[in-house]
Amino acid sequence: MERMPIWQIALRRLEMPVPRFLALYVAPVVVVTFFLAIIIVFMTGGLAEGALFAGFTGFLFVLLLTAMSALAAVAFPLLEVQRSATLIEEEMHMFITRMGILSIGEVGAQSIFDILKQMRDYGELASEVKRIETLVDKWNTSLPEAARIVAHQSPSPLWSDFLDRMAFSIEAGQPIDEFMRSEQETVAEQYNTLYDTRLESVDTLKEIYVSLTTAGLFGLVIAGIHLVLFEVGGVNDTPIEVASRLRFLLLASLVFLFIQVAAVFAFRATIPKDATFARDEMDTPFRINFRRSLLLSGAISLGLVVLATFTLIWTWEVITSQWDKYGLLFIALPFSPLLIPALMVRREENQIQRRDETYPDFIRALGGTAQARSAEPSATIKALRGIDFGMLDNSIDRLEKRLSTRIDSDRAWDYFTADTNSAVISRYTRIYIEGSQSSGQPAGTAEMVSRSVGNLLSLRNRRSLSANTMWGVALGLLISSVASLNVTTAIVLQLGEAIAGVASGLVDTDVSMLTEFAGGIALPVMEDASSVEDNIRMFKIIISLLILMQVVAVSSIATRLRGGTRTSAVGQMIQLTWVAGLASLFTAIVLEQASSIFSV
Repeated sequence: MERMPIWQIALRRLEMPVPRFLALYVAPVVVVTFFLAIIIVFMTGGLAEGALFAGFTGFLFVLLLTAMSALAAVAFPLLEVQRSATLIEEEMHMFITRMGILSIGEVGAQSIFDILKQMRDYGELASEVKRIETLVDKWNTSLPEAARIVAHQSPSPLWSDFLDRMAFSIEAGQPIDEFMRSEQETVAEQYNTLYDTRLESVDTLKEIYVSLTTAGLFGLVIAGIHLVLFEVGGVNDTPIEVASRLRFLLLASLVFLFIQVAAVFAFRATIPKDATFARDEMDTPFRINFRRSLLLSGAISLGLVVLATFTLIWTWEVITSQWDKYGLLFIALPFSPLLIPALMVRREENQIQRRDETYPDFIRALGGTAQARSAEPSATIKALRGIDFGMLDNSIDRLEKRLSTRIDSDRAWDYFTADTNSAVISRYTRIYIEGSQSSGQPAGTAEMVSRSVGNLLSLRNRRSLSANTMWGVALGLLISSVASLNVTTAIVLQLGEAIAGVASGLVDTDVSMLTEFAGGIALPVMEDASSVEDNIRMFKIIISLLILMQVVAVSSIATRLRGGTRTSAVGQMIQLTWVAGLASLFTAIVLEQASSIFSV
């Protein structure tokens, strides 16, 4: 039975045919967005001259907003299925390891389906197992047939192939232990191939993202030049009239913002989640210090934000006139104290990676020692204290002391995993303890765990290379975006000043006659140059906000690719904002010194 295409799986999970999906989901979204866009247009002055969406801009706004909503409605089921596939595949490596370990000692008393029913803590993968259970228990379907049905509709090719092989193995009467041992290597190879494919997809998405962002910047450049040369107004304009001058810039900004949001969703749907930190409720010295630093730095940042807000209000004209130089730095400065907890988290991430690298050696030595000595856990751990396990040494020493008290062995292991603070060590240690107790073969269990962890760390190294590449792309794209927008600002500033100077010299001249003489192609700013300064100021502020949106997008993508936390992402956002601010200051100063290049 061949696996269905992803779009058919999406429709099958919606449990409705295509016309019904279009009628119940896409059409209402399109209609609501269409009328909402029309209402916005008419609430801001309609299509009349001086309105926010005057003339063709109103039609373009309605068309653009409707098209984006329709695209989002159509793409959402596909992205949701892709997300489900990613969630399934990120658990497959650990899932098959646990099944192999459980099969060593429990298959004689339990069927493979009984083992499957134990896998309740694997997220989306557990939901797939639940579907098999429902087909068997409620619909009286045989296990092989239920496995094939779920495989046919599974969004993950890795899980689908595994279920097909499992169904064939059950029907052929192959011993489960042999099937599980063979699946360790088979699934590992498929998982590696799939992981590499996802990383290649990430590289493709990087190129697409850079291209679309460059196109969005080009639209912003055109909109900025149009704003200065073709949009006029007065000092007494209402907010709607001011916004109407910015309508093309706002439309270009909307497209740029849509590109950033779409990129975040596309990368998150493609990149498999790989948590670094363990998830438990225990307090460790790192977690206590982190919470303290987060509260303290958050309070300081809050005070600085309030101070910066009042400063901006009081000195609006002074600061905004030099916004291209100091705007991003002015935004980054109040949030800089948050770099302290972010740097703490980043340092802990590096230490966790070093602990993970030594864990396969530790668990293999632990299993071999336990198999050879058959001693109590504390004696087994004590026998390993003379071996150098790098960053794990201190945690192993504390584990041995807790086990020697003989109070609660399970709790001692929980403290050990919390002390290492590693998601890999936490989950695989539970698998090892469970498997060694059930099978009575700690050496074989440890070998299987060590091999699985080693393969996972190898994949992490490849992912780390891709994350470093993404970080370099983010830096380069951010600096180039800041530089290109500052060049645009310098150009429009020089044009505005030059045209304003020409217009001031034509006080006694009827500028409308110049327009007629030039065949109607004279610049509108020649007739009224009073709004040039305000237009340039608004352009500077808007592009700085768009740069911040780009910073948020690339930080989220890079953090997801690296497997970091939200705190780490916030730290990257602040760092990139400082980089963008310094690049903006440098390019603005250089362009100001070289202003003669743009003089007219």
